[in-house]
Formats: sequence, structure tokens, C-alpha cells
Amino acid sequence: MEKLRRADRDILLWIQNHIRNRYATVFWKIMTALGNLGILWVAVCAILWFMPQYKRTAEAALISLVSCTVIISLILKPIFHRVRPYDMHEVLVPLIPHPKDLSFPSGHTGASFSCAVVFLLRLPVPLGLLFVFLAALIAFSRMYLGVHYLTDIAVGAGVGIFCAICSSCLIPG
Repeated sequence: MEKLRRADRDILLWIQNHIRNRYATVFWKIMTALGNLGILWVAVCAILWFMPQYKRTAEAALISLVSCTVIISLILKPIFHRVRPYDMHEVLVPLIPHPKDLSFPSGHTGASFSCAVVFLLRLPVPLGLLFVFLAALIAFSRMYLGVHYLTDIAVGAGVGIFCAICSSCLIPG
């Protein structure tokens, strides 16, 4: 377990020391803002809701988003109670105001993948892939900005994918 913790820290240090620059930071701040409160995903669902052929897709994505949020925020974060990287390692510098919740798993990532995977399963493939790519960008932004470890991102994505598959099975296409 200690090797995993060290690897998590070392990845963030490598990003901080080798990738960060002022131009990239602007881009990654925009990416993370797209994931704030799931607003982007709710907006996409609102658009799909008014397209009769995609109304059930919007329903499945919203159910996936809500279930993922409940699992991550109300169950997993309190159980694991993992503090943010910058609170554990003084050398890690966050580039956005300190989030007030816990680190594990990533809510931004979970929410993003919970909707993007529903879209991948139900929309035309190029559009679905675009949403998955956007979810991956949002996920990476959380590490770039120094507020999540790689394991936070991986588990957040896993929970999101799980919720997307379950909701897609529950809500017929």
C-alpha cells in the first residue's frame, strides 16, 4: 500500500514539475470548471430531453449522475476519509481554491464518466467518444491542478462507469 501512496504522490510531483505552465493552466482550469457540480452534464441532458429520440438517454444519464454522486459523496468519501494531496504533502501546490470535501474518489471524474459512458452507449459513436474524451480531460485536470491523486481519478471513473452501465440497463433505450 505504501508503494501505491508513493506512486500517487510522485505522479502529482512529476506533473507539477514537468508539465505545468501558465498557458496549460488556463486550459486545465477551464476543463475542471466544466465538471463543477455536473452542470455541463445536466445541460447536455436538458438538450437531449427535448429530442424525442434521446429523451430516454437523458433519463439514463441523469439517473447515472445522481446515483454516482450519492455513492461517491455520501458513501465512499466518508468511509475512506482521504485528505487532499496538498494537505498531505507540502510540496504539492494546488492551482485552484482548496475544495472543501474529501479526496477519494474524485466526484468530478465520477460525474463525468457516469454521463459520458451513457452517451457512448446510446448516442452515435463519434459523439459518444467525444463525451468520453471530455470526461478524460476533466479527470486529468483534477491531477494537473493538484487536487486529486491518480487513484482518486481511477476509482471515480470506475464508479461512474458502473453507474452508467447500471442505469443504461435499467432504462431501456
